[in-house]
Order: sequence, then structure tokens, then C-alpha cells
Amino acid sequence: MRLSKTSLLVAVLCRAPVAWAQAPAPAAPIEVEPLKKSCDKGNAADCLTLASAYQRGEGAPHDASKAAGFYKKACDGGQAKGCFELAAVHAGGQGGSKDLNKAIALFQRSCDLKYADGCIRLATLFYEGKEVPKDLGRAGTLLTQSCDGGIARACVMLGVMNRDGSGLGADPKRAAQLFQKGCDGGDAEGCGEMGRAHRDGRGAVRDPARAAALFTKGCDGGWMGACYDLGLAAENGAGAARDLPKAVSLYTRGCAAHQPGACHGLGMLTKTGTGVTRDLARAATLFKESCDGGFGSGCYELATAHYNGRGVPRDFSQAAMLYREGCNRGDFRGCLNLGAMYSTGGQVAQDPVRALKLFQEACDGGNIDGCARHPARHHPHPDRDPPAGLTSARGTPASSSAPCTRTRKAYPATSSARSPSSSRAARRARSSPARR
Repeated sequence: MRLSKTSLLVAVLCRAPVAWAQAPAPAAPIEVEPLKKSCDKGNAADCLTLASAYQRGEGAPHDASKAAGFYKKACDGGQAKGCFELAAVHAGGQGGSKDLNKAIALFQRSCDLKYADGCIRLATLFYEGKEVPKDLGRAGTLLTQSCDGGIARACVMLGVMNRDGSGLGADPKRAAQLFQKGCDGGDAEGCGEMGRAHRDGRGAVRDPARAAALFTKGCDGGWMGACYDLGLAAENGAGAARDLPKAVSLYTRGCAAHQPGACHGLGMLTKTGTGVTRDLARAATLFKESCDGGFGSGCYELATAHYNGRGVPRDFSQAAMLYREGCNRGDFRGCLNLGAMYSTGGQVAQDPVRALKLFQEACDGGNIDGCARHPARHHPHPDRDPPAGLTSARGTPASSSAPCTRTRKAYPATSSARSPSSSRAARRARSSPARR
């Protein structure tokens, strides 16, 4: 399956910036009684101070129940942060039973009071649609409020929605503006996504050198997707001189952090012995990690390894399953190869009808060889030269209904592993970078 946009936004939200600092000194005890009297008289700011002290156990004994009570008083007095913190208590069930309806109302109140963190929290609930009905329109509105309120993370999330047309009309130019705003606000993924916009010329001027600089900034900021993209640029000499040792280092770093595109990139180099020792078993392991992480071309390469018995036992059933998985995740060579297997039989039960459906699926995804094999020009040759593995951005493209004559860009192929379909498939397949 393809990485969903929801999963991508959840991953975006769950990441937190890393900062190195000495542990703060223990908070000095606060004067609880004077603050209580002030809070009781309607000083909402003092209610908030007390709530925070009881919640954290800093300056006062930890007491979740008292913290919730003072957060409520702070919220009732117009303190937006009090509403937000009380919403978080109800959302997580801390200090009492979970009450999502109360949490939603309180997040909304904090957002209405211009507390941008409340907007982004509520936006995520409506975007995921796990605990409340999915509402992408409302999510977009809330993210806009949060981004306007200075939350760089919200700008990046909103950029993803604009780029993909998720709940909004697709607007690559607006997406690029939002990514740049997020990057300027210190969000590493915003820098990486802006780099992709410059690399692909999507919503921004095509500029490989600028893209590489932004990938560097994003990678240095801790977003592994940018490390993968920077490795890809180093491998292909895009925006800078080709540097295989740098590519290997970046792919290794990204894969160690479970970035599936990086595992695939390292797997391709390991498969061909480019910049590293050739090791087919190790390559297959890397492709499996890539596939498990949702990267379509990792599934495709692992399928081809099983089809040929290279680095793993030959297993046509496993190959068929993985070609299907690769196709589902956006590498349409998987549809093509699985169609070739069903067309001729032998490795799987022959099924011409299913084969034609797979060729059409490949064609709809922009794979010219899928078009050529469906239906009038159909000419099954499962033992033809196979598609070479891509060495470029091979992740999960957006769904498409491309006509059969449409081709999709690919970076130069570097391998010649045998698989059931034509080598032209690799040159014409297109995959976008995994957004992780």
C-alpha cells in the first residue's frame, strides 16, 4: 500500500525539534496561598500559574486533579493556554476519564483565543479522522489559523495539503510558499519540501543547486527525508559534483533512522556494487526494510530478487505478492511484471483477464510498456530483458489517470537485474520521493 497522506501528516506532527541544553534547575517553591486567593478573585493568569505548577510538580506538589481544576478556572477567565492544557487533559484522559467532545470544544476555544497550538492540535484530529469524523476542509481552516499564528509546523502541514490537493484544490505554488514559510520558521521538513519544489520545478523555479542547499539545511535539522534527497543528489550529481561516498553516508544515516527511501537507495548501490561492496543478500535486506516502510520501489526490487533468486531464495509466489505491493505503493513496474506473470502462467496460474487489468493499471500509472501490452498491442514476453532499478526518487507518486501515451520521468537506471517485463519500464516509470 502507498503511504497515505494521513500517515504523512501524522508523521509530520509527531516529530519534535531536538535542542541540546542543560537540564533546568528545580523550580523554586511558589507562594501557593496568595496565588489561590488571587485566582479566586478572578486573576486568570495566577490560576494558570498554579495549574502549571501542580501539573509539572515544579514549585508545588504534583497533583493532576488540582492542575485540571486551575486550568479550568484559567480557561473560564480567558486564558487560551488554560483551555489548551485542559483540552489535552481530556484528550489523554489524564487525571480523569477521557472526554474527546470536551477536548474538541476546548481546543477550539483556545484556537478562537488565538492560541495557535490549539488550532494545529484540533486540525490533526480532523485530518486523521480516527477519533472524530474526517473533515479536511475544517482541518485546512485550522491549519491556516495556526500557520498565520506563527506555528511553522502548521505551515508545512498546510503545504502538504496544497501540494496534494488533500481537502483543498491542488496548488503547487501556494504549497511552495508555505514550505518556505515553514523553513524560515525553523522547520526542517519545510526546508526539505522546499528543496523538492526547486528540484522538481513544482511551484518554484527548477534549481538543483538551491534544492541541494535546502536538502542540506533540512538534513542538518534532523529530517531524514532531506538526508535521503541529499543522498540522491550526491549519487546523481544533481546540484553539485557527484559524490558516491557522501551518498552512501547519507543513505546509511537515513536508513538507520528507518527512512525507507534511504534504505532503497543504499540497497541499489549495494546491489550493483556502486560505492560499496556488492552484496545481494544485504541488498535484499535493505529492500525489505524499504518495502516495510511503505516505499513502492523497495517492494519492486525485493520482488525481482525473489523472482531471480538473487540474495534470497527464488520464490515466484513471494515475487507476485511483492510486485502487487509495489504497484499498490506507486511503482507501476510492479503492475507490469505481475501482469506478465499472469499472462503466460508457469510461475503463477495463467489468467489473461487479470493480466490485462494489471497492464491497464500500469498504463494508467504512466508506464508506457503497460500501455503497449494492452489490449490490441498485447505481446506477452515474460523472459524479455527486465526493467532496471531506478536510482532516483522512487517512492510514492500521487495517483494518476495518465493516458497510455504519457511517459513519466525517471532518473538513469543503473542495474540490469532480470524480471518478467521489459527494461523500458524502468526508464519510463516515475516515482516521487517518500515523504518521511
